[in-house]
Amino acid sequence: MIIDFIREFGSANRQDIDRLLMSKLPDILDEKQKLKKINNLLNEMSRKDKTIRNSGTKRTPVWVLT
Repeated sequence: MIIDFIREFGSANRQDIDRLLMSKLPDILDEKQKLKKINNLLNEMSRKDKTIRNSGTKRTPVWVLT
């Protein structure tokens, strides 16, 4: 889903990704847990899988495909 979004728009900031995924995560999780889950997903995609990378800064990330 994230990869498709980045392919379509060229890049995604954290707000874009949060808006994309927040409604897709289970309602049993509170907002803080959902944000942590998204953070973990982005870390896995950038550090382990290397499918995306941050071309922005730590404070204002901009995710692009590698």
